[in-house]
Amino acid sequence: MDHPPEPQYTQAEAYAPMEAAAADAVAVLPDFPGFKERIWGELPATHNGIDVQGFTIVEITYVFSLPDSATPLVRETYLDVLREHWTALGYTITRDAVKEKPDRVDRSLVAIRPDGIALWYWAVGYTVLRVQSGPVTASDHDTIEYVPPTGGVRPGGRYDKVGKYFPEGVPVDRDAVDPFDSPDSYEDSL
Repeated sequence: MDHPPEPQYTQAEAYAPMEAAAADAVAVLPDFPGFKERIWGELPATHNGIDVQGFTIVEITYVFSLPDSATPLVRETYLDVLREHWTALGYTITRDAVKEKPDRVDRSLVAIRPDGIALWYWAVGYTVLRVQSGPVTASDHDTIEYVPPTGGVRPGGRYDKVGKYFPEGVPVDRDAVDPFDSPDSYEDSL
């Protein structure tokens, strides 16, 4: 394969469905304590170890506080709830692992949606929910719209770490994208 598969989204289009996936996960978690922070980032899209020009991988990471990360609710129960929920949605579970450490038990769960978006739940030192796009066509950062965070992170606050994309601050003069108002298909938009 000389080229990556045709992406479902561009980078700018990926944030809304990815944030919707995170919000959907949060909605099924009982007694949810809230996340400490949200981080938007990018990774190079590679093929056979070589960066593929014009493509990137979008990552959105939600992090629980260290005290919440240590609770059985967050480390064990949430993993079980998400495994059941993602399986019921028809997502493919590609990793479901437990690793015994001297001072704790680490857990990880990875599910892939039919559109290629991956959801990762890791309970290590910190517990995180990470949503990853897979390879998408790179977009200019000024075309990326702000999508509010889920799970109790204050939009535009200190722990909403999206500043690289909005160096002048989170846009307040325009409506933010509603992640649940995404079209059913981007087919006509690509």
